[in-house]
Amino acid sequence: MSEKELSLIIRIEGGTADEGVLDVYDAANTIYGVARAINLVAHAFANDDEVRKKNSSAHGASVFIHSSKKGCFEEQLDIKFDEHVAEKIGASVIVNNFWDYLTWTWSHSVGIEYEPRMPRIKKISERNDLFIHEIADALESPMQYMHKSIARDKTVKIYVNRPRVGDELAFDSDTLDYVSVREEQTDTEYITGNVTRVNVLSQFGRLYSDVEGRVISFELKNPDDRRVRGLSLKSMQDHNEGKPGKVYLKVSKIVSAQGVVKRYIVHDILEII
Repeated sequence: MSEKELSLIIRIEGGTADEGVLDVYDAANTIYGVARAINLVAHAFANDDEVRKKNSSAHGASVFIHSSKKGCFEEQLDIKFDEHVAEKIGASVIVNNFWDYLTWTWSHSVGIEYEPRMPRIKKISERNDLFIHEIADALESPMQYMHKSIARDKTVKIYVNRPRVGDELAFDSDTLDYVSVREEQTDTEYITGNVTRVNVLSQFGRLYSDVEGRVISFELKNPDDRRVRGLSLKSMQDHNEGKPGKVYLKVSKIVSAQGVVKRYIVHDILEII
C-alpha cells in the first residue's frame, strides 16, 4: 500500500482579491494560518486525535502548496498521508474521513455548527467530547491569521474548496468576529456551577455556568494543582451520580469580539456547595 494524497483549495474573493492580488502581509498571514491549521488537524487525524499546540509539522502527513494561479487568488494544497496512516484509516475511505474531520474541526473553531457525517468521525466525537473544544482552542490563533484579509476588508470571503465536490467552508466577517478574541480579562470573578467533563490528561474540561445558563469549555490555569483538579473531578462525579455537584469557581474569561464568553480560565475551585 502506498501513501494517500488529497487536495484542497483556498480561494479568496472580494476586494483586491478579485484582481488576483492581496496586500503582501495579508497574503503571508493567510498562508501562515493555513499552514498551521492544516498541519495541526492533519497531525491529530493521523495520531489518534493528539492535539499539538506548537507550530510543528504533522507526523504521518506532509503538506505541500502549489504555485499561485494567474488572475485569481487561489492556493492549492496537497496533503499526503504516510502508508501506515492510510492503512490504519483505510485507503478507500481516508479522503472522505479527513474532509469530514477537517470540516468538523475548522467549523467548530470559527463558531459554525457542523455534525460529523462519517461513522469514524462520529465515533470520535462521541468517545471524547472534549477533543473538539481542545482542538478548537489550538486552532484559534491560526484562524486569526487566516482572517487577516477579512479584517482589512469586511467584503472579503475565504472559501475552502474540495476539488470536484465544491466549497466545504466559507469564512467571512461573522467568523472573523468569532475568532477575534479580546485579551483574556485580567480581573477574576467568582461563579457557581458544576463540572460536567474533565480530561485527566490535560487541563481542559467543560462546566455548566449558572451565570451563563449553559455549558462552556474551560482550562485549568494551574493543571498541576492536585487540589483544584481533585475538586473538579469530585464535582463531575457528583453530577454524574445525580447530586448537585455545585462548586464555587474563581475564573477569568476569554470572550469573542461580540462579547460572547468562549471559555473560562479556572484559577481556583473553593469548595463543593
